[in-house]
Amino acid sequence: MITRHHVTLALICALILCSSGLFSDPFTMALVIAGTCFGAVLPDIQMTKPRRLTFRTPAWYVVQFSRRICAPLICRLYREVLPGEFQVNDKRLTHSLPGLAVISAILAAMLYVPVTVSGAAFLFPATTVFLGGVILGMGLHLVEDLCTRKGIWPFFPFIPVTLAGSIRPCDRTDPRIAQYHIQHAMLLLVIAGLGSRAFLPRGLFLPLGIIGTAACLGMMVGLSDVSVDPETAGTIGTLAPVLVTH
Repeated sequence: MITRHHVTLALICALILCSSGLFSDPFTMALVIAGTCFGAVLPDIQMTKPRRLTFRTPAWYVVQFSRRICAPLICRLYREVLPGEFQVNDKRLTHSLPGLAVISAILAAMLYVPVTVSGAAFLFPATTVFLGGVILGMGLHLVEDLCTRKGIWPFFPFIPVTLAGSIRPCDRTDPRIAQYHIQHAMLLLVIAGLGSRAFLPRGLFLPLGIIGTAACLGMMVGLSDVSVDPETAGTIGTLAPVLVTH
């Protein structure tokens, strides 16, 4: 999906989580929301720089972290354990579970090491919350992208499998993406409405929010005709494979 879809859907999911009562103070909620939106754009290392100031401009700067720091390290790591060549601009590196695990580890090191060295132990909870939001955002990014025709490569480069749906993100005649936004927004309104009127015990809000979000994501995947295609994992559109086995 395109950047605004990723950010909007991730933002709604973060708001659902916060409205469900998992976090009570505004600062923690802000960290979760910021981390989720940050993580929602990190995997798109193929993003081109906008020619003028647009909604994508701050997202492009965020992506430089994964493009300039994480992707080269991922390539170096893969070259140590696998035969072949990897290119830093290959989106399969970051649209996979192993890639996201490496990004999470790099970001965790960059966040926790300064906190540890400085002795500012009081920053650990806030750092953990922000990192959790980033991981949530990246996970949502993969779920959203597997609904598109290009799909994702969940186990690249270890298992050549593609998960792809039937959505063309730029096709304005396809009502499904708008439907996904409406589904998420309606769930948020339900959770917020129940919380404001105290219809349910507070202990039920979080399970309801998690189950509702999972249901929305499940319907999104189901309506996108997602399927497994082991034959196309080596290509991205018309690009040739960048993994060359010797």
